[in-house]
Amino acid sequence: MKKILLTLTLIISAATANAVEKRYVTDTLWLQLRSGPSQEYRILKALQSGEHLIFVEEDEATGYTRVKTDKGLEGWVLTRFLEKEPVAREKLILANRELEKVKAELETAQTQKAEFQAEVEKLKSERSGLGRENTDLEKELENIKAISSNALALDEKAKKLSQRNQELEIQVEALTTENSQLSDNRQQTYILYGGGLVIIGIIAGLILPSLRGKKNTGWS
Repeated sequence: MKKILLTLTLIISAATANAVEKRYVTDTLWLQLRSGPSQEYRILKALQSGEHLIFVEEDEATGYTRVKTDKGLEGWVLTRFLEKEPVAREKLILANRELEKVKAELETAQTQKAEFQAEVEKLKSERSGLGRENTDLEKELENIKAISSNALALDEKAKKLSQRNQELEIQVEALTTENSQLSDNRQQTYILYGGGLVIIGIIAGLILPSLRGKKNTGWS
């Protein structure tokens, strides 16, 4: 919205400048602005050299030109002291204005340059910080990888130990069963041996008396 208003203002100013024809006071120090086109009319104001006036009309017969000041004061001045182009004093004023404008633009540019340089330094600092942070992250990642590798190795070792433990448990269970069977077999053997000995004792108890009786009969 501000840009549109500024553009309209510039267009209106340009149109006004083109519509209004100006005249400038020559390098003469002072020019009398009179109420009429001759020296008989009273002096309204003394115009300084270089002052710009708005042209109204020219009276060639009297040699006067009707003009209006920037403040709206209207009167007549001698035409021969008017110029269509700015005089040296006016040019100097315009040059000084242009110089001030350029100085202001230069100062603004220098300020912006300083701001840009500060921003660049800030970005460089941030970049350096990010570089250090990236290095720290890489080290941390290496540590994590090392820890992960150790963890995987330990996990693999734990799996192997668990498998070995299961195998040992199976072997122990088998040996326990085998031992139990052997114990049962020994008990059965002991029972058989004991029963055999009892039978042998019984047989011996039956046979020995009869053998003794026969021996006694032979001796008599």
